Amino acid sequence: MDELRFCVLGRMLASRGAVPLSLGSPQQRAILTVLLLTPGHTVGTPNLIDALWAEDPPSNARATVRTYVWRLRRSLAGASAEAGAGPVGGPGRLDSVPGGYHLAVTPDSVDALRAERLVADAGRASASGEPVRARRLLGEALALWQGEPLVGIPGPYAARQRSRLEDLRLTVLEARLALDIELGRAGLCVSELTALIQEHPFRERLHELQMRALFRAGRQSEALEVFQEARRLLVGELGVEPGPDLTALHGRILEGDPALTAGATTAGVALLASDRPERASGGAPPGPDADRAQEWPTPALRPAQLPPDDQDFTGREEPVRVLCAALVGEVSGRDTIRIGAVAGMGGVGKTALAVHVAHLVKEAFPAGQLYADLRGGGDRSEPEAVLGSFLAALGVPAADLPDGLAAKSALFRSRTDGRRLLVVLDNAADIAQVRPLLPGAAGCAVLVTSRAWLAELAGARQVGLSVFAPAEAQDLLARMIGAERVAEESTALELVRACGYLPLAVRIVAARLAARPGWTLRAMLDRLGDERRRIDELKVGDLAVQATFELGYHQLTPTQARAFRLVASVDCPDLGVTAAAVLFGTDEPRADELLESLADVAMLDSPVAGRYRPHDLLRAFARRKSEAGHAAEVSAGRARLLDFLLATACAAFERAVPGDPIRGSLDLRAHGLSFPDAETARAWVAAETETVLGLVTQTAGAATAAARAAGQADRATDGRHPDGQHPDGEHPDVRHPDGELRTAVDLLLALSPFNRGAWQGQWSAAGALLRAAEQQADPWAEGRARFLQGNAALAAARLDEAERLVRQAAEVCLRTGDTVILRQAMNDLGMLAQYRGHHEEAIRCYEEAVRLARALGHESGESSTVLNAAVARVRAGQPAEAVRACLTELAKPRLRAPGAGRAQALYVLGFSLHACGRFAEAVDRLGEALRLWTELDQTGWAAATRYRLADSLRALGRADEALPLATEAVHACQAAGSERESGQALMVLARVRWALGRRTEALGCLERAHQLFARLGLPEARAVAAQLAAGAPDLGAN
Repeated sequence: MDELRFCVLGRMLASRGAVPLSLGSPQQRAILTVLLLTPGHTVGTPNLIDALWAEDPPSNARATVRTYVWRLRRSLAGASAEAGAGPVGGPGRLDSVPGGYHLAVTPDSVDALRAERLVADAGRASASGEPVRARRLLGEALALWQGEPLVGIPGPYAARQRSRLEDLRLTVLEARLALDIELGRAGLCVSELTALIQEHPFRERLHELQMRALFRAGRQSEALEVFQEARRLLVGELGVEPGPDLTALHGRILEGDPALTAGATTAGVALLASDRPERASGGAPPGPDADRAQEWPTPALRPAQLPPDDQDFTGREEPVRVLCAALVGEVSGRDTIRIGAVAGMGGVGKTALAVHVAHLVKEAFPAGQLYADLRGGGDRSEPEAVLGSFLAALGVPAADLPDGLAAKSALFRSRTDGRRLLVVLDNAADIAQVRPLLPGAAGCAVLVTSRAWLAELAGARQVGLSVFAPAEAQDLLARMIGAERVAEESTALELVRACGYLPLAVRIVAARLAARPGWTLRAMLDRLGDERRRIDELKVGDLAVQATFELGYHQLTPTQARAFRLVASVDCPDLGVTAAAVLFGTDEPRADELLESLADVAMLDSPVAGRYRPHDLLRAFARRKSEAGHAAEVSAGRARLLDFLLATACAAFERAVPGDPIRGSLDLRAHGLSFPDAETARAWVAAETETVLGLVTQTAGAATAAARAAGQADRATDGRHPDGQHPDGEHPDVRHPDGELRTAVDLLLALSPFNRGAWQGQWSAAGALLRAAEQQADPWAEGRARFLQGNAALAAARLDEAERLVRQAAEVCLRTGDTVILRQAMNDLGMLAQYRGHHEEAIRCYEEAVRLARALGHESGESSTVLNAAVARVRAGQPAEAVRACLTELAKPRLRAPGAGRAQALYVLGFSLHACGRFAEAVDRLGEALRLWTELDQTGWAAATRYRLADSLRALGRADEALPLATEAVHACQAAGSERESGQALMVLARVRWALGRRTEALGCLERAHQLFARLGLPEARAVAAQLAAGAPDLGAN
């Protein structure tokens, strides 16, 4: 086939040999641009959408991208070839792969990639003392540019690449000119450099080369004049002095440095080396090797037992590549039997993959293919019976079959010796079932599928098969029901997500839709919406998810089955070993053993070491099993876990907020983990937050359902339970849901110090708890839940919601006597008043919170609120009082040691000193606070401290030092999703940039800050608007 060529260093062109290819519309070419310039990498659909439309894609963006890719595939395949034809991974092959698309191109087939390679080669040649060769290579690279790169190609990605490639051209041109000067061609370079400087007057490197060329040509005075002209230009237009390289060269010319007139050096020239990763090797399996095939005698019978390949086979490009390479690829070392093994949960598509791969490589095995379903999940096939079938297929008469497994296995190895035979062993139970069925000949290959990893299968290339990527699942759906019915992309994605991306489930849903052309995808999605009915809906004909899962479940021991049901009973992304041990009611080594055994048989997945989870559909299956006779054990297990998590979260809270008397306000029923320091506590919280949020929300849902059921029962029995006790009362470990509800509320409360950067989880879980508390008519739980949700709204700067919820929480807590939460509510009301600019009201709220803290003996809470009040006093124009309050706090014994309390006091003190105009002292205090926050890994506090420190440095005239601090603070606040803090940081960055003379950038920062404050409804919006109207930031603002 003629070689493909692509040109992007000018007008975008493509050709196959001498034949030009049509690349379609500019938008379609933009898609091709991304694929060409990311060789060897999969490009996701979201990346392609972003490359073309950035933040304003059309509603049909995904469908449009798929259409462009389909058209490109046809163009690249050639007019006479079907789209998508050709060898897997062959040049020009545009494949749909998990997560996006992959275009196979060689580096030399794209002019930009070839240019980068030539530049890298030139760099190596120069470094090796070969300047002449380096100069030639750079000339070849420059010759590839045929004008402005990617001219006419739309989209932000193309714009960025256009700029990058143009900068690359200039850098390469500078390197070539440097070599020309070093090689004695200085005089010839002067005129070229003069023209280049006129085009790019601010590139100091060009001025430097011009000075070198003139000096080498004996024109020293002109070289010095170039420097003066460059300096006038830089100072006059940009307000900056020439850089150190240009300045140093000027000095050397003044001194007549003899090294400047030396001959060509071998030190090399700094070149732009490509950091593009090498293209991954691989591809489709080779066809049969005719020469080698002649070494093997053809058997009298050539079995061809493979089941038909699936016409709808979709995706799985990487597993296909790996398995093909394992079965027929090149190998090093001894030539032995080739073995590929596929492991995965039931329904994940192991058989479809194995059969598809076997059809791809079968021509490499002229002796034929044998296939057996070993039925490892149910009534297992006996290896001896399978061998009898294999031998018969190889022409051994039944009368000649020996007795016994060992004898048949030996005969099978003899019959396959000297032949190139492919054996597919599907659905194996274990290695004992597989081992007798292995040929011994080096020319043979075996492909095995099983639910469990067959670690004992020596020399096998193991592939763990997971569920589909979302794009693969949608592709299968489209193949089976037609692309036009999948036009509503969001519904299609929701539908395959409801299937857990499990291939069997997607296939069943697609088959049902294909049989019902009048159904919409939404109608099918609605039928899958109820988790209790979902398993029942996933069946059609002889395909059923339930039956597939039953095969795996029946292989479990009673202990494994109980552990599987318990893990699946908890609503969380995954579960750690310690939590699982509590859930099981056993020790960690035993829990780890059980979890690993379940992962080995694909009933659980282990996304990372020490964490385990079931597939969503397996979770639904397990819960159905629990409802059928194991509800009490599941409820008891979850109650144990809830109690353990609360005790451990309490210990973490005490490390995060030393001195807080939280333990006395929680109903602790179990022992939890202990932590040596705050860092270890934070690590535990980070690992278990999703588990906690899931379990808390689940507990709230159960309490709500129980309350509704109780209300219905009361109405049906006039308030009397038939037997006078709770239905689960016979199980001693089961606690009534209202008791679990309070435990869940307290658990979320104990984690609240750690949720400041992730308020969404606390908001959602607290909302579920609040609804449950209202249903249960439990004011104690209601007050705490309202506070937690208001606290999350405050963290998100949703001030109206926060004020409503926190005021309601304060009223409820006042009635119930929950002083612990009332104190925190008053503190939050102070912050709300402060955010709204009502500083005197804020001070009154803080003073009430301080009074309550003292009544509780809550020293850390008292200190924190005193410091909050100090900030309010600064805002109210009383910075001197704030300084005195901070110094009083810092003098207390508990704040003398490094920790969060001292860090907060130093931060507020620095802020207050800045407001007093004592900037140098502010810098000292804020610097110490930043060091402490960094050591404590408190990224939110550290970001706030950075921009405060930057503002004080700017006020001292040290704006150059302030700039990186303010910039980093903005990035950190944005990464944390803290919009209010982002706005504050942007205001400081605006002042710093203004002080540096970067006035347009400063006003841009103010614009962004104003947008944030206006969206949040904060009073800062008015202040920033006034600064924008004045055309300058308020440099005296604090």
